[in-house]
Amino acid sequence: MMMASSKTAAIDPQAKWLTLINVYEVEPDRQADLARALSESTESRIRHQPGFISVSIHSSLDGKKVVNYAQWASRAHFEDFLKKPETQAQLKQFAGLAKSVSPGLYRVDAVHADQ
Repeated sequence: MMMASSKTAAIDPQAKWLTLINVYEVEPDRQADLARALSESTESRIRHQPGFISVSIHSSLDGKKVVNYAQWASRAHFEDFLKKPETQAQLKQFAGLAKSVSPGLYRVDAVHADQ
């Protein structure tokens, strides 16, 4: 699996960022392919887009889901990113590796963490 930079994403309720949580249902034999495609696309293209904050990619232990947790500076930045034809083409590629895709937009209400 491709490792991204050693930076750590921060989840901060004080930041007024937009959070995208995208849940992909996959066949177990496609899980690694989808996680790799998301990671490679983020590293080569998405992280260079205006308003990009972070992407964290998670693979379920049962092999049936991949979750993309993304942060954008604002909803407007995210919507501008979505309007690009190359973004639409990549989203179709990701969906082609999955059985279903369930994106949702969120705000962070609270964070509870060990000191």
